[in-house]
Amino acid sequence: MNRLCVADRGRGSPVLLVHGQPGLGSDWDAVAALLVDDHRVLVPDRPGYGASGSETLSMQGNAEALADVLAERHAAPATVVGHSYGGGVAILLAAAHPELVAGLVLVGSVGRADSVGAVDHLLALPVVGEVLSAAGLFALGRVLPRLRGVVGTTRPSLERLRAILPDDRFVHASSQLGRQLWRSFVAEQRWLLDEIGDVEAALGALDVPTVVISGTWDVVVPPSVSASIAATVPVAQLVIVPRTGHFVPRDAPAAVASAVRRVEGRARGEDPNASEDAGAH
Repeated sequence: MNRLCVADRGRGSPVLLVHGQPGLGSDWDAVAALLVDDHRVLVPDRPGYGASGSETLSMQGNAEALADVLAERHAAPATVVGHSYGGGVAILLAAAHPELVAGLVLVGSVGRADSVGAVDHLLALPVVGEVLSAAGLFALGRVLPRLRGVVGTTRPSLERLRAILPDDRFVHASSQLGRQLWRSFVAEQRWLLDEIGDVEAALGALDVPTVVISGTWDVVVPPSVSASIAATVPVAQLVIVPRTGHFVPRDAPAAVASAVRRVEGRARGEDPNASEDAGAH
């Protein structure tokens, strides 16, 4: 069993927040802050990242590790929130262990085989993918602080660029975790190619309240992919957050927290159209 480092705070309905690739549990700090007063919020570092060790697991392996977290901590059924790659893990978790999942919030989530492009295949290649990933993470660590300084101005023309850039915590993580980070990233690229078909197949079998969230400026998982996922899941609603990129948990945490509450309301049989997410369509 893969032991994960899990931040476990608050009391109330359990919520599990699953970060993307690469990433850390702290990616959810802004969202967790909006939920912890009336929820039990569980935020793991996924296998291969942060304090959860260097062993990287498959997407299904991640799902099983998270199932163990929910079962061992008596935190089920939980609303599971997955970002990007973590969304694919959340889908597999809900499909394999429906008794543990009360609802899903999928944020800029992978889920369809046709969303895996040429760059994903390139980064998964032996040797080539490792070199490109290491070089890319190294370059981001050196360039991103300066680039963010330039685009941190108030000029409207740079708003979109600001939205698609990782934040400075990514620089810190890449410098601190170094080789572990890019090795985990490349390993997960390979798992993504191997298992995206399983994720897509699981979508149609989901039978829990689901909200799919996308930023209008997301260039990693475009809104068209999120719309396709929402159309495939029988019980899903689509929320599009304007003027936001892939990092919705960072830039629009209120939309994510609102989606959690909406999913919980639907699980209780409340009218899903009774209220709308602020700033979302």
